[in-house]
Amino acid sequence: MKHLLSISLCVLMLAACNTGDSGNIPQKDSIVYAETDEIFANPERGLLIQTYYTSGNISNRAKATTIADNRKSDSKITLYLHSYYLTDYIESDIPQEFLDRLDHNMNALREGGAKVVLRFSYKSNDSESAKPWDATPEWVSKHIDQIAPYLQKHSDVILCLQAGFIGVWGEWYYTSNFNFQPTKDADYEPRWEVLEHLLRVLPEDRQIALRTPMFKKRYLRMRGLGEEPLTAEEAYMPTAKARLCGHNDCFVASSTDYGTYDTNKDRIFWQEDTKYTMMGGETCAECSLSGGENAMKQLALFHWTYLHRDYNKDVLDSWREDGVWDDVCRRLGFRLVLDKMTKTKNPMAGKEFEATFNMRNVGFAAPMNKRDVELVFVSKDDPNKKFVYPQNVDPRFWMPEEDITFTLSCTLDASMAGEYNVYLNLPDPYASLHDNPDFSIRLANLNVWEEATGYNLLTTVTVK
Repeated sequence: MKHLLSISLCVLMLAACNTGDSGNIPQKDSIVYAETDEIFANPERGLLIQTYYTSGNISNRAKATTIADNRKSDSKITLYLHSYYLTDYIESDIPQEFLDRLDHNMNALREGGAKVVLRFSYKSNDSESAKPWDATPEWVSKHIDQIAPYLQKHSDVILCLQAGFIGVWGEWYYTSNFNFQPTKDADYEPRWEVLEHLLRVLPEDRQIALRTPMFKKRYLRMRGLGEEPLTAEEAYMPTAKARLCGHNDCFVASSTDYGTYDTNKDRIFWQEDTKYTMMGGETCAECSLSGGENAMKQLALFHWTYLHRDYNKDVLDSWREDGVWDDVCRRLGFRLVLDKMTKTKNPMAGKEFEATFNMRNVGFAAPMNKRDVELVFVSKDDPNKKFVYPQNVDPRFWMPEEDITFTLSCTLDASMAGEYNVYLNLPDPYASLHDNPDFSIRLANLNVWEEATGYNLLTTVTVK
């Protein structure tokens, strides 16, 4: 008899749920979203254009109009590599007009809707006649101090800083003043002094890219930090281990990527470390490994965020011939697809609203810099009536190839009765960019993106 009563009670409870009479249990409904294969602009990821700013041509400056136009081009450019050559200042201070141009270019990026990978170096020619290939450690230190205020002022539009300064092209190899062929730990100390100087002056929420995994591994070991890749628990902390990332400027060019890797252990290190640190760069030569199929595999393994759009053209053209180019453009960095949202069915003013999201990241990498997450309610009768609810969720852990599930909630304002559009907003956390839609993340879904605001439309609700 007890069993029959229990079964009857369960049936009654299920019937109540199905009819909406669930007592204090909030009712939920689900919305399914359609994925798009459109190639579109998104901040802090994708193809980049490299621009050179030399000491011999101060008048060459970035233009905000050109940057804005490139966002609308087929390449959907939101990133630049600005290479600054201090060739004429190897033994002198950087003049103010050069620094003014740096300031101008950063402002142009912000106005045009893009961010930058920065690199400073002295020479772009590795011939004997071009020596010295770089400045002395003393002059490098002075130059870093001169550039520091601009790195701090414009950190909002810096994607990352490549370590630079040392060697031809700033790649830490052909060097006149930093031990060209270092072997002992002591040989590396001048390099670490430059690196630690950069870590001090660059805001701690920005990463510094080293040319090879060996540099990071050796630095960590010499500073007593081991040689293990970054873990999720260590990620995005204001530590050297979390802030040192990489750039590979000979991607799939040989079995070692032209010396990028000393051993297979280096590859394994970068595969793991780049889950939480930035990776980007360029190709440099065709070989048996540079075809499209292998390139796609390696871009995913090493979690690539950005790629030089124009170099090496032979390699990039082969990817087009292999039919993978569009997929490379889509998948560089993050690409977030919302599959389903389950939300409070009958939201009420002054009560809790909750939404659970099922999402996929079909890109090569997670978002690498900090990102805000907000639920936004906008009245359909009065667009100026808007309620924004910040959330405690970190998109930097929305990893590729993993099911992403998270719940957002808020207590709706008591005055909210009416019909509202509900949005997911993923803005840049810097106040200077937060309300600029060019710097908000767009979901890879049909009919969700609102270009004027940078919001992603989730649904429309009637708040009672």
